[in-house]
Formats: sequence, C-alpha cells, structure tokens
Amino acid sequence: MAALFTTPNRNDKTSGAHFVEPDVCRRTLLAHGSWRRVTRRIVCGLACALTVSSLLMPSVSLAAEWVKVGGNKYNTAASDEAGTWSWDGADDMKLNGYNGGAIEAAGKLNVSYEGDNIVTNGDGRGIKVKDGANENAELNIQGDASSTLNVTSSRDAITSVGSINIDGAGTVNATSTEHDAIDAGGDVTIKGSGNVNATGDSDGIRADGNITIDNSGTVTAKATEDQGIDANENLIIKGGGKVEASSIKDNAIWADGNIEISGGSQVKASSEEDATIDGKNSLTVTNASLNASGVGYGIYVYKGITFDGATVTVRASAGNDEASALFTDEDDIVIKNGSIVDAFAEGQFSTAIFTRNYYPNEAGGHIYISDSVVKAIARYVESGSDGPDHYSNDQSGAVIPEHRGMNIGIFARTKEGITPATISIVRSKVTAEGDTAAIFALAVSADGETIGTIEIEGAPIQTPTGGKIIGYRNKEELDDGIFYVVGQTIGTGDAVIDSPYNEAVAKSTVIAPPEEIKPEEKPGETKPEGSKSEGTKTTKTVAVAATGAKIAGKLAATGDASSAAIVAAALAGTAAIAAGAVVSRKRS
Repeated sequence: MAALFTTPNRNDKTSGAHFVEPDVCRRTLLAHGSWRRVTRRIVCGLACALTVSSLLMPSVSLAAEWVKVGGNKYNTAASDEAGTWSWDGADDMKLNGYNGGAIEAAGKLNVSYEGDNIVTNGDGRGIKVKDGANENAELNIQGDASSTLNVTSSRDAITSVGSINIDGAGTVNATSTEHDAIDAGGDVTIKGSGNVNATGDSDGIRADGNITIDNSGTVTAKATEDQGIDANENLIIKGGGKVEASSIKDNAIWADGNIEISGGSQVKASSEEDATIDGKNSLTVTNASLNASGVGYGIYVYKGITFDGATVTVRASAGNDEASALFTDEDDIVIKNGSIVDAFAEGQFSTAIFTRNYYPNEAGGHIYISDSVVKAIARYVESGSDGPDHYSNDQSGAVIPEHRGMNIGIFARTKEGITPATISIVRSKVTAEGDTAAIFALAVSADGETIGTIEIEGAPIQTPTGGKIIGYRNKEELDDGIFYVVGQTIGTGDAVIDSPYNEAVAKSTVIAPPEEIKPEEKPGETKPEGSKSEGTKTTKTVAVAATGAKIAGKLAATGDASSAAIVAAALAGTAAIAAGAVVSRKRS
C-alpha cells in the first residue's frame, strides 16, 4: 500500500498505485498536441515574426486592400455576373448562392451570406484573411436565419492571421481534411443565435488568443488528431447555448488560460483516447451544465475547479490502468450553492474527485463542498459484482498480501510545508464509494505533526452504521527520505489504522443533512384537505442557504490551517433559513 502514498518527483508520470505528477510534456508543450501540429505552429510563428513591422504600423486603411475569389485577384470593387458574390472595394463582401473556390483577402473583411453558399479548396485554405500593408487582418462572418455557409478545404477551412468573429442566425459549417476547421492568430468570438459546426483533422476551433462562445444556438467542434476546442489563452462559454466538443486522439477542450462556463450554457465534451477537459489554469462552471467523458482523466486542470450552482457529470475510464474523473493540481476543488456533481472513475488505480499539492508556496490540496449534492464513485472495474479482489493468489491458492488496485471516491493529499489536506462537507449530501475507500485526506511530513483532516458540518454520517471520522498514520520510505503519512478517513471503530485496506475503512458512505419530517398530527385531529399547517416543512429535503447568507467556499491560501473557523463563520450567516428557501431535491 505504500505506493499510493509515496511522494512523486514534480514531473513523474503516474504509475502503479502512485498518483503523481503527469508527464512533463503535459506541462511544457504549449501546443499540447501532435508533433505535426507543433511543427506547424513553429512555422506559423516564424511567419508572424516576419510581419511584425507591419503589425506595429498604425492602421490607416479601413478596408480590405484586395480580395481573391476562385484564384482571381481584385483590387477594386467587383462581382460575378450571376450575383453570387460581390465586393464593394472596401470592407464588405456578400455571398448569395455562391458555389466556387477559395476566398482570400488582405486586411479587414466582412463576409455576409444569404441562401446556401459553398466554398471549396482541395489544395489549400477555404476562406483566409491575412495582414495587409497598412491594416491587420480581421475576418467577420454573419448570416441570416435559414442561410448556410459551407467551407471545405484540405488546409484550414476558415482562418485569419488576426481575429475571427462569427455572428448572426445562420449556420456555418467548416471542414478541414488535414488541418484546423477554424483557426485564428488572434481571438475567436462566436455570437448570435446561429449554429457553427467545425470539424478538423487537427483542431476543430483554435485561437492563439481567447475563444469566446456567447451564443444561444449550437456550436460543435470535432477533431481527430488534436483538440476539439483549443485556446492558447482563455476559453469563455456563455449565452445559454449548447456547445459540443470532441476529439478522437486528444483533448476535447484545452486552454492555456482559464476555462469559464456560465449563463445557462450546456457543454458536452468527450475524448476517445485522452482527458476530456485539460488546462493549465482554472475551470469554473457557474449556473451552467457540463458533461465530460474521457480516458485517463475526465477533467484535468492545474489551478483549481469551482462549481457554483452547476450541474456536472464527469466520467473517466482507465488509461494505462489509471483514471481520475475530476482532478486538479496545486489548487482546490470547490463545489457550492446547490451544485449537483456526479463523478465516476474506473481503473485499477482510480479516484472520482482528487486534489493534491506537493509544492511550497502553492495553494491546493483542499476540497470544499457546501449546500450541494455530490456523488463520487471509484471502481476497479464497473460491474455488478461486490468489487475486485485486491489480493493475488499463488499456484497453491495461498493469499499473497500484494494489493492489486487502489480506488478512492474522494481524495485530498498534501506534503510538508503546505496547508494540510482538508475535505470539508457542509450542509450537503455526499455519496462516496471506492473499492478501497470512500474518502481519504492525507498529509505528508517529516515529523508526523501535520494531519490531513475531514470536516463535516450540518450533515451527519448516515452510512455505514456507526460510521465516524477515524485516524490514519503510517511511516514510509519515500523517494526523498523517511516521512510520516497522517490523515483521516471515514470508517468504524476507534483505533488509528495504518493501511487503507484495513477492514475498518468504509468503502461506501452517505453523508447528508437530517431529513425534515412533517410534524405529527394530534390523534383525532382532522386536517382540512389541501391545507398546510403553518411552519410545516417539505419532507426529504436538502436545505440551502437563504438569500444573502454566507456560503462556505474556497479558503485563501494564507497558510492558516484552521479551515474549521472559516466554515463556522459561514454557518453563522445561515442560522435561520427562510421557509421559502427550503428546496426539495431528488435523492440519488
């Protein structure tokens, strides 16, 4: 069992029962994709360097300097005889029933489309805007309802050296057979009520800057080799629409910056061979829904996860026998304000919800759950059996005490010099299961004085019968010396244990606020039909704080280990819950 609790080097890859730092490539490759794609970006970077002088020049032109349509270049206003396209010699190009070759421009170009339009290039880009002599590139696309713009090409289907803005109520379909479907050297912004479908062999939607989807329609981004959505800065999804991102061989969603999902948006992401959502910074989901399914990791971000009034379902199947559904490194996981979270991981070594921190001067290693409903399940394999045999047998049938798997529902871990690992559950229903343990909080130190803790307020342990917080303590030889691993788990009995496989450890636990029971009526008393006694409360509810109440949330990384004091302060603001603030929830 020592392997689970050993402290990794900063860039070790997970192996065995050892939950450690991912491959260094996941942290250092800015592109975070295939070598083919990395090489392409280097080439693009050199090209951009050659045009830096023009980027620094003031913009004196307010129009595209020229356009090419189907290979023909125009320096002044032009159109075709059939009226399927026209350019005014300045910013604006109109498409109406266009069916032809690639469109290219220098400077700023506004493309508006009506009817059904098709742009095809079997040996290059579909629609491309590059910098002009006096003006930076910018591509704006807008269409009316019931209108479509179909762009198919071997290289990037829709691309700009600068930013790309897609607006309106129409439908844009972008398909690249060898490169990105939509690619911008600046930002990508998708607004309006229309639909955008981007399918690329490399990325679906990619930007060197931010990607903002503020759309009430549907945005679909699919990739084969790389990311469905790839933002080199921040990814912001809002507007209440639907976003579907997928990849066969890489992440469905990747961002070097923060990922923010809000405004009632519905996001669905999946990957067939990698983590679904991966990023260098934080993930925040506020009053929105997220469904993520991946391999190895469901959601993997380095700088914290916050779910605020969110509905989240996340799944992770084994990648090299390891899986974590919801994972952050060097920061905290916060689930609050009526969030509903369902996390499941399946693999020989798996965690459903996991945070850790091993590095000085970094936040992390804490899980805060308040006023929410959480289900966290980690399995060796998903089956109808009672779970896996964690021991192996020799040829004579004798049991060999060698553990074959490690599966923990909710897990927090920190190392010496860092605020100890904490799992805090406040006024919430939490169902946690693991073939090894339901919940564990552990801290590693040289002197054994640092303790990982589990704190529960306003939500008693309902199962197992007699369940309580029990201690764990063990002395282990780790990579950099002898350390004590000290913490807490949910279990039975009073003894401090020294193995996660101890029979006292609960493999399944339910922590929930007491059910509020309707007052009994007095014998012989008849209550008028349809009436409700004053003060009667809804049965089988999870109480949520009244408006303005202080919610227990993420602790600041101040070095203060006393999270209990902060939780107590939050509880003080919710001592009285208004009758209208009791919300019924279906118990899972």
